Amino acid sequence: MQAKIIFNRVRWQMYILIMAFFFSTKPTTLQAQKKDIAAAIGSKNDVTLRFDQPAQKFTEASPLGNGRLGALVFGGTDSERIALNEITLWSGGPQDGDREDAYQYLKPIQEHLLKGENKAAQQLLQQHFTAKGRGTGFGNGANDPYGSYQTAGDLLIDWNKSALKTEHYKRALDISKALSTTTYERDGQKIKEEVFTDFQNDVTWVRLSTDKKSGLNFSVAIRRKENVQTPVLSGNTIVLAGQLPNGAKPGMRFVNRAKLQVTDGNIVAADSMFQVRDASTCTIILDTRTDYDPLTGTCNPNVDLQALTNKGLSQLDQSGFMKALERHTKKYQAFFNRCQWTMPGELNQDSLAGITTEQRLIRYYYGNSDPALPVLYFNFGRYLLISSSRPGLLPANLQGLWAVEYQAPWNADYHMNINIQMNYWLAETTNLSDLAQPLFQFTKNLVPNGEKTAWAYYRAKGWVAHVATNPWFFTSPGEGADWGSTLTGGAWLCDHLWTHYRFTEDTAFLKKYYPIIKGSAIFLNSILIKEPIHGWLVTAPSNSPENAYQMPDGFKGQTCM
Repeated sequence: MQAKIIFNRVRWQMYILIMAFFFSTKPTTLQAQKKDIAAAIGSKNDVTLRFDQPAQKFTEASPLGNGRLGALVFGGTDSERIALNEITLWSGGPQDGDREDAYQYLKPIQEHLLKGENKAAQQLLQQHFTAKGRGTGFGNGANDPYGSYQTAGDLLIDWNKSALKTEHYKRALDISKALSTTTYERDGQKIKEEVFTDFQNDVTWVRLSTDKKSGLNFSVAIRRKENVQTPVLSGNTIVLAGQLPNGAKPGMRFVNRAKLQVTDGNIVAADSMFQVRDASTCTIILDTRTDYDPLTGTCNPNVDLQALTNKGLSQLDQSGFMKALERHTKKYQAFFNRCQWTMPGELNQDSLAGITTEQRLIRYYYGNSDPALPVLYFNFGRYLLISSSRPGLLPANLQGLWAVEYQAPWNADYHMNINIQMNYWLAETTNLSDLAQPLFQFTKNLVPNGEKTAWAYYRAKGWVAHVATNPWFFTSPGEGADWGSTLTGGAWLCDHLWTHYRFTEDTAFLKKYYPIIKGSAIFLNSILIKEPIHGWLVTAPSNSPENAYQMPDGFKGQTCM
């Protein structure tokens, strides 16, 4: 029977990073640029995002990240908010999501499909071939065993100056240095805020300064709405510790630590926050740690998070801010400068230096020339990947590593039907090959659970992963028949393994990961059935979570061959 196809809107999360792919090409076709050419772009219109007001939503904030730590700078002038993230901070924990008797229903589902009885097939699939229990928590798994990626909390800087007028506001994200800078004037005083997530020292730096001696007066706090203890203040340090839920059980532990230092003035503790008084500069150094082990996908109850965060901050002080920024920039640019692209006429755009990125987008929409804007888009995509993926850790999730939520959309997990793959489309094509290592290791870590799932549902050898997964290596189908039985997630991940080998011709890499590719192929080969009309070998049941069809009898469904 002929079916009418209904296309649903694809759910993009890291949309800016993803769409930047459409500006990418193979490394051999990109213009080979030397560092002196990069330095010649005086207007920096292809590496700077500019704003003329504080962010109202997190998508307007300036994202910073070093692959482990993330920060979203809102740039507020009355109350500044810097949202904190750590890429492993997840609720939930390992779970057995497989129905052990699911394989008994595979042949009946396939027989319905072979007869064109798609509605009956989908009903049977929903009853017996989905995940056990709540699966991914129906996309809201923060309090389920599946879990959700979550914010670590907020660094809050309260100036208590709302009655005073602010002028000459500028906020800029320099993606050539991975540095956020906010400047403005208030009451005749120039204020400057600089923030970066350190690629060298693995901490986040915030420095506030003024041209008026002893002119800084504000409060500093770390806040989180749930699953935390009361902040502990000691000396010039704030510690905020907590533990996320694993369903009804306690789950991952984490600690936020911030150390304050000032030039002139003093720091006074008051009501779980610090008051900075009459300072000329104030430097805040932050670290967040969890007890998660990316290699095993489990939490280690023996990890001393207090000691880890203390060690990370103890050797750093505000006198080393500029040196730290210099070393951070050098290490970051070792990735960013590997691939450069310029457009004709780009160097003669000094007139754009004073307008915001939003204004440039509006001008571009109305047909005005801005050859540097597509380059900025391309560079921003690479910037986001560099900032959210580091070897040895978890890969970039649906939101990279940036979240302000406790229940992120779709848990900000790893959607294997396309989303996690899209995050890494830029890796090989723009000379960031080594930053895809988290994706490769993650794929390997899925195999043990994937082998169990393959046997429980398909009585098949090899391994399978379906639509969604998490740091606990969930491989079961989703809890909904309309999307959860997509069974090619693991195979799509294997395509990245093969693509990496094609780009690098690294035979040692291929030897290590070939068994993973082979295991996925064995699974697919073992589940194929022959479709009787044409004799084609097909997978069944299958679906696409973004597409539906309408049968002649009016049934709208997703389950198919």
